[in-house]
Amino acid sequence: MTKLKCLLLFAFFAAINQCVFAQEVLSNNPTSTKWKQIKTPGFKIIFPEGFEQSANEVANTLEHIREPETNTMGKKNPKRISIILQRNNAVSNGFVTLGPRRSEFYTMPPQDYNFAGTNKWLSLLAVHEYRHIVQFQRSKTGLNKAFSILFGENTQAGMAFAAAPRWFWEGDATLMETAVTSSGRGRIPSFDRVFRTNLLSGKRFNYNKQHLQSFKDYIPDHYKLGYYFTAHLRKRTKNPEIWNDIAKSAFNTPIIPFTFSNAMKKHTGIYLVENFNMMMDDLENTWSEQIADLQPSSYETINKRGNDVFTEYAFPQTLEDGSIVIYKTGLGDVGQLVRYDSEGNQIDRVVTGVNNNTGMLTSTQYKVYWNEYEFDPRWRAKSYSVIKSYDFATGDLKRITKKTRYSGAGISPDGYRLVTIENDLENKNNIVILDAISGNVIKKFSNDTDAQYGMPSYSADGESVVMIKITETGKSVISINVETGAETTLIEESNENIGYPVLTDQYLFYNSPFNGIDNIYALELTTKNRFQITKSKFGAYNPNLLDDKTLVYNEHTPNGLDIVKAELAPGSWTPLENVVDRNVRYYEEIVEQEGHADLLSGVPDKQYETKNYSKLGHAVNIHSWGPFASTDVNNIQAGIYSQDVLSTTKMSVGYAYDVEEETGYASAKFSYQGLYPIFDLEIQKGNRTSNEGVINGDELIFDWKEEGALGELTVPLLLTRSKYNRQLNFSAGVGYTDVYDFENSVLGSSRLAPISDTLAFFFRDIQSNGKLFYNKLGLTFNNFFKRNSRDILSQWGQSVALESYKSAYDSDFEGSLFALRMAVYFPSPLQLISKNVFKHHVLNFRYGYQNRLGDLSSNLYYFRNRINKPRGYSYPLHDEFASFSANYTFPLIYPDIALGPFLNIQRIRANAFMDFGRGIGKNYFVEYQENDPLVYFNSNTEDYQSIGVEVLVDFNVLRFPTMISTGIRYSYLTTTNETNLEFVVIDVSF
Repeated sequence: MTKLKCLLLFAFFAAINQCVFAQEVLSNNPTSTKWKQIKTPGFKIIFPEGFEQSANEVANTLEHIREPETNTMGKKNPKRISIILQRNNAVSNGFVTLGPRRSEFYTMPPQDYNFAGTNKWLSLLAVHEYRHIVQFQRSKTGLNKAFSILFGENTQAGMAFAAAPRWFWEGDATLMETAVTSSGRGRIPSFDRVFRTNLLSGKRFNYNKQHLQSFKDYIPDHYKLGYYFTAHLRKRTKNPEIWNDIAKSAFNTPIIPFTFSNAMKKHTGIYLVENFNMMMDDLENTWSEQIADLQPSSYETINKRGNDVFTEYAFPQTLEDGSIVIYKTGLGDVGQLVRYDSEGNQIDRVVTGVNNNTGMLTSTQYKVYWNEYEFDPRWRAKSYSVIKSYDFATGDLKRITKKTRYSGAGISPDGYRLVTIENDLENKNNIVILDAISGNVIKKFSNDTDAQYGMPSYSADGESVVMIKITETGKSVISINVETGAETTLIEESNENIGYPVLTDQYLFYNSPFNGIDNIYALELTTKNRFQITKSKFGAYNPNLLDDKTLVYNEHTPNGLDIVKAELAPGSWTPLENVVDRNVRYYEEIVEQEGHADLLSGVPDKQYETKNYSKLGHAVNIHSWGPFASTDVNNIQAGIYSQDVLSTTKMSVGYAYDVEEETGYASAKFSYQGLYPIFDLEIQKGNRTSNEGVINGDELIFDWKEEGALGELTVPLLLTRSKYNRQLNFSAGVGYTDVYDFENSVLGSSRLAPISDTLAFFFRDIQSNGKLFYNKLGLTFNNFFKRNSRDILSQWGQSVALESYKSAYDSDFEGSLFALRMAVYFPSPLQLISKNVFKHHVLNFRYGYQNRLGDLSSNLYYFRNRINKPRGYSYPLHDEFASFSANYTFPLIYPDIALGPFLNIQRIRANAFMDFGRGIGKNYFVEYQENDPLVYFNSNTEDYQSIGVEVLVDFNVLRFPTMISTGIRYSYLTTTNETNLEFVVIDVSF
């Protein structure tokens, strides 16, 4: 019993200490990148050469906010942490992590005005991500502090995430950005539009569903839930440090189930779910009061919904013939451009690639333009934002720019020029005019004010471009004469989160949350008077003109954004001074509690010293130690783990215990990923055993000692350029294995085992004493159509994997293996009957072939199987084996059933299969003779065939967001008339 308890405790710590090593491609930068650093009391800012000005600004901002942001979370400044400024990535993001401890800022500003609000991007990142640093500092308390000391950073992080739900981490950080800046997402109505609409439309979901998400209904992410939960409790309790108190109690005892709920009970008097319900009551009352006397403006819906699945029809653009193009996404739809006629009938569509959500489209004639991400093939921290176009008249899909950092795009009325915003590698934001055919730069306007620009578009006459402009003091709307470069301010700078400007001859149409709900407004250019055009219940967005008398835009509904149109009637518009103030300002009490309403206004301008940063000098960075989890369920592993903060070098030294063999081995692993090919080296040494059971009355056990090494070069290429996610990997390695002290419990050092008094069986898959040197080659290619939230598998796709192993040099053994694995994926043929009913059904076929050397030679090395077996059978030993599998995968139901806090079932799905296999080979036997033994063999050619079904359940346990997919597999073995019922674990998605 004591041994079992020790194993369970070991497994628990391993489960939360995730140290993934093999097959991981780290996110890093090109070898040629030269790194600099700035050291301050609290931070080490690491950045590429040429980024000094922005790095100095970040250093000043972080030092300025360092103490104020700890006031309501521990009141203790975290120790110095590395901040990596990733300028090569076109994605706008940031994160804080442990193992190794660092934060990374992706420095390219977003274009979507509802993301950054009126804040400058790096300032917003600093405020939000630093709060995460403070949270991690808070997590080092009680037992979690002891775990951090005993096991390092990965265990600290794993325990912290086990103790506190993800909505707490992001909600508290979002609340901080809202409370101490003049913008922040909590001040932006678009941030909560789905949450608010759900609640006001009878879609009040329970805590499990709101927290863990759903395949059935669209649930706002944990940022929204967390922001309102953290704000509500601080408002209700009038205690600025209530979340500090709850977090401290939870982090003190992270191993206790539902410790966060228990902590809430301790400090609020009620458990988590009761607190959640009180928040939902408060929000429902607050938002109901907001629209109590609202009379929504009238409109006509254009798109037709065939069901109530959440789907967005965003950014309507009018084409030359009056048809409308939108960007469609949803629970059951991948991102795509769809064209509708004026009656809402779909004409055609084109699926886009990896969309850069700039919050806009642009069109002229029959062409539509947008931004997509593209990726450097090798370097995962380097990506691009390019402009693409699609001509609905000709079907021509074109990439206008290549390897660019453009975001936002506006096409001129004549279709010859594009305006876009470039973020260069010095973090300067420039307004650029491009040739719309070639993508060449025609003109670039200088930016001497260090402003950020967004959402550019051409005026109706094509003589100027209009856009939003953000500086340290707020946001404005400007126009720039294309020929002269003269700038005109149309709407003065303020903290009003204006977006999506559309400039006509008479009006500037734009979005604004001026009255507390996102609506469409107009500025009359001659009088400078401003008007509210729409009066939306949930939000109106993305104005455009269908014709001179008709406005087309997006109206938010319980099922997503609709395309609607309304008559342009200036006489019915509401002057800005008469607009009813419906602002909720849920954050106001928290602003008072924090006491820093505009924290970013006083950032100093100190010039910090810049020094070189050596990658080699920081290559060793030990961050974790102790047990950890791996993909091999038969191994218990522990060790010491190192990774540098620039993600070029990863190392570990440890020991693994094989539960099945009851043997252990030591290992050392090294991965250097700073060059174009990745170099991996693994060295192992330990004991091995294989119990073959009782043969001829004797228990046959093979024991031996084994040491080995494998050095491998890998080139992992990310080739995604379109709607297909595409990867190509090449690998080549040299391996070494030394087997010694080999013992056969029956026949000494032989690989033979007697099965009668005169006959012995040859165990080819067991190796005797000797050294093996071998070469290893590999190639994999994957090409998968992108998936939506409900897709189980890709609707279209192909994958190929080739592997070759062959003994070489002065080996004592001779062996070889060649393996081929292939798979193809197709939409279900039943979609021809009903696209909606069978939308997520997939038919896929898999093929495998393997050939390996197998004979009676005493120096035979039998490489392990590399292809899948037919289901229901054990792994066969054949020299040559081919397999084929047909699968039909489909969802059954989205139940959204919660069994209290213990189990949350989100989806039940099935897979029907037919497997075929044929193995060809020989079994060898030796007959004892006094002088010359006789060798016999029999043909080992067998057919394998099975049919069956797998029924799988996708679920969460103990309210952890990790999705587990398990179920049962029933197989009928047609060649033997046997049945097999297995419990299977298909996937664990973190």
